[in-house]
Amino acid sequence: MDQDTRLQKMLRLLGLLGVVGVLLSAYTPLPNVLARALAASSQIQPADAIVVLGGSVYRDGTLGESSLRRAIQGIVLYHRGLAPLIIFSGTSYEGSPVEAEVRASLARQLRVPEKAILLEPRAQTTAEEAENIASILRQRGAKRILLVSGALHLPRAVPRFERYGLKVLPVVVDDVPVNVDGPGGRLELMEYVLREALGRWLYRAGG
Repeated sequence: MDQDTRLQKMLRLLGLLGVVGVLLSAYTPLPNVLARALAASSQIQPADAIVVLGGSVYRDGTLGESSLRRAIQGIVLYHRGLAPLIIFSGTSYEGSPVEAEVRASLARQLRVPEKAILLEPRAQTTAEEAENIASILRQRGAKRILLVSGALHLPRAVPRFERYGLKVLPVVVDDVPVNVDGPGGRLELMEYVLREALGRWLYRAGG
């Protein structure tokens, strides 16, 4: 009976903490504060290659918003003469076209020459992207990269690439705003912040 009572008290406490957490997330600036604290900042300098990390692509071949933003940023960096190569990452999602190939097609339309475009179409995770792209870069003798991704994703992605001896310069694309208004937007931002924080912890725990 005592064990049942303790369990009930613990469950009530957890429920209360959950409610408080939701209220703080929805009706205070807490998600914005955490997002700004975790977000990366850009370090745009000349490099050996531009690496555009994956986002999403729909079955009809339309790039998701974050994927399109990242691809355009990578193409802009190329046309600014900051690197001679651009690597697009992105696989197929539930029967969709391969994201990297869709991005490469966009780059060609925007006058990036074929010889400057490389693809990584197989990786399913950031860790796999880092491993596969590092292998591609080694074959090209590239050691310094501009890494294009979201402000909250880059702090997790950069160390993954650095593990392979690369000098990584983050380039932020604001695909997830770090300042939002309204309960719904704050809850969505908090969910993203917690997911990224958990991902970073798991990466560190995994060595």
